[in-house]
Amino acid sequence: MDAAVGRLQSSGMDPRQERSAKNEALFREVNDRIQEVGERLQVMPDDERLEFRCECGRPACDGSVSLTASEYEHVRSDNDRFVVVLGHQDPEIERVVERTERYAVVDKRPEAEPLVGADGEPDSGS
Repeated sequence: MDAAVGRLQSSGMDPRQERSAKNEALFREVNDRIQEVGERLQVMPDDERLEFRCECGRPACDGSVSLTASEYEHVRSDNDRFVVVLGHQDPEIERVVERTERYAVVDKRPEAEPLVGADGEPDSGS
């Protein structure tokens, strides 16, 4: 049995929760590429915003979140945190740790962290 599947079964996560967490990790990769392009261009003022994909993990979500490069870097400073459109958080696998008028930052619950490349420890930042 795959180790990740075994962790999911023992943590009680259902296939929908697993799929959602994996989708969030995929959207994170897309946003990382957006940030890289913005950094390479280096023509934007520091307070200029880029449009990032909502990292909510909902298969049908096509939402975007407007962030400066430094705001995105702040979210990415913890690899178990994701930026989502307000209201797109999934309380079964994450909790809101920051909220602005434009977006929310969610932190994965420990049982979902291994699915997004994190260590499974609450508030560990890795």
